[in-house]
Amino acid sequence: MLYPENKEFQHLLDKVKNAIEQRLPVCLYRKPNQEKVKAVFQNSDQLLFTSDFENTGFVFAPFDLRDNAVLLRPDKILSATYLIPIEEKGASGLKLAETGKSIHLDLVEKGLKSIAKGDLEKVVLSRKIEIKHQISPENIVLRLLNAYPSAFCYLFFHPKIGLWCGASPETFLQVENDEVKTMSLAGTLPYQPNAHPEWGQKELDEQAMVTDFIKNRLLKEVDDLQVNGPESSKAGLLWHLKTELRAKLSLNSSLKDIVKSLHPTPAVCGLPFDESKKFILEHEGYNRAYYTGFLGELSMGESPDTSLYVNLRCMELTQNGASIYVGGGITADSNPEKEWEEIQNKSKTMLRLLQIPE
Repeated sequence: MLYPENKEFQHLLDKVKNAIEQRLPVCLYRKPNQEKVKAVFQNSDQLLFTSDFENTGFVFAPFDLRDNAVLLRPDKILSATYLIPIEEKGASGLKLAETGKSIHLDLVEKGLKSIAKGDLEKVVLSRKIEIKHQISPENIVLRLLNAYPSAFCYLFFHPKIGLWCGASPETFLQVENDEVKTMSLAGTLPYQPNAHPEWGQKELDEQAMVTDFIKNRLLKEVDDLQVNGPESSKAGLLWHLKTELRAKLSLNSSLKDIVKSLHPTPAVCGLPFDESKKFILEHEGYNRAYYTGFLGELSMGESPDTSLYVNLRCMELTQNGASIYVGGGITADSNPEKEWEEIQNKSKTMLRLLQIPE
């Protein structure tokens, strides 16, 4: 139930619900650490794409850009302030099933063998969890906004794509005027109250790999590159290692050049780039679709600016069900059992949204 101060937001949420019922494209979203929630509406069910990222609109891009990045045309943009109720409580007693454990352990072992042979330095391996639920999309997005104020939270619908939602902790790319911002986010530990994370060599090495990749790719496209980090960053019930990178857009570079030089980063794919992507496509056993793609505003801000986020901690909603996507980076120091434990912890981000509170 929404509090009185959120009546404006309830009106916005009703419009989003109506758009979905009318099978019209819409995306409701909130940027990290903000109270303003925006919704972009497209007044036809036309499936539009962008290849150069110079369009104005909301982009929803897949893991494999060869499958085309969807563009939601901003025929109408509405916004409202949403204040998180202090009394809001999440579901408790979350129990995780071990279904699919042996399959994922086998996948990790295959990744480790390729690393041992020298074919790969790192590969990000994921799984899809199918779950039944009875929570409406409107309640799910409310729970997202309440539970993850420091994440990019969204609910995206297109009748020819499907219904997706998520709470991403990772900025893919921000461009305002000629300033470029991105981040390297790799390494995960569960959050423990009143305890600072103690990072092992595996997490530190994984973070360094991602940072070096982004830095080397950006050096070809930007000027005055600055690297700050790594530092510990809390996202919901998890800790991550984060490094921030800032630069100036060079005169000869375009947004398309930068996007295609960075996506997908080793944080969601691996190293070397071509070999790790090939391994994922051949061995994961399912189509990631828009998981580990990116999404956000293209030339839509007040500046106007571009603000894109990696599509992590996400799920695809279906009638009475959901597909939850979760993965982790595998390096030479990885332990299969610990990798399973890591993705189990990551899966809680979405699974807790589908519980009925006690």
